[in-house]
Amino acid sequence: MNPFRPLQRLFFLSCVVSTTSVALGQGQIATGTLSSSGAGPYSYLLTFSDAAGATSPIGSVWYAWVPGSFYLPAVPTSASSPAGWTATISANSIQYVANSAANDILPGHTLSGFGYLANFTPAQLNAAPNSGVSVAYSGGLFSDGGYTFTVTQAVPEPSALGLLVIGCGLLTRFRGKRAE
Repeated sequence: MNPFRPLQRLFFLSCVVSTTSVALGQGQIATGTLSSSGAGPYSYLLTFSDAAGATSPIGSVWYAWVPGSFYLPAVPTSASSPAGWTATISANSIQYVANSAANDILPGHTLSGFGYLANFTPAQLNAAPNSGVSVAYSGGLFSDGGYTFTVTQAVPEPSALGLLVIGCGLLTRFRGKRAE
């Protein structure tokens, strides 16, 4: 009995699984980020990207939605999109659709300028289950099977004022200890 035979089988199986994953992973590979500002109504800004390894562009995104489920905590008050795209509020979600293939998000590219206004707070949005789950299509809505992905919240950078306050507090603390 060959002691390497089980390892050969494992290697072959892993090659088959890897090839299958690559074949199934083709098409658009969408990602998105969300940032917020304001004190009511709140302004939410979205950026969508298609990975460099994708084989299809992104022609539409149904944000905060999968078939049968709408994920925003309430209906937004308005929605906006970059030039060449249309934004439509649909219950507790938003449909973003390119007006033509010339405006699609191509593989390896990012497009910002998507957004919406809403009365719900960023905390309420974060608490809503699946609020970032969305579906991207290579053309218009339902033009293909879609690619489900989750829009992530952008981590806010510390403000200059906040850093200044912290720095002054530390300076005061250390100066006080030196004087003792």
